[in-house]
Amino acid sequence: MAVVHFSTDQRQHTGGTPEVTIEAANVRDLVRQLAELFPSLNAHLVETSSTAVAIDGEIIPDPWLEELTDTSEVYLVRPLAGG
Repeated sequence: MAVVHFSTDQRQHTGGTPEVTIEAANVRDLVRQLAELFPSLNAHLVETSSTAVAIDGEIIPDPWLEELTDTSEVYLVRPLAGG
């Protein structure tokens, strides 16, 4: 099962939960399950639609069909702003 880690600002949408373990075949399935578990997190991710997905320390440019394994570590990463 993949472990999904939440950033501090995402935790306000997960009831303070820092991480969850989810059995999902790919990122699309994982995000669908996260939306069911944490509806306000889903709204937050939609608002910040440029959220990137990092799997096992690598940011995946087009992650939706990226396969997940039992040992996958997943982070939903907000883009950095700056100038």
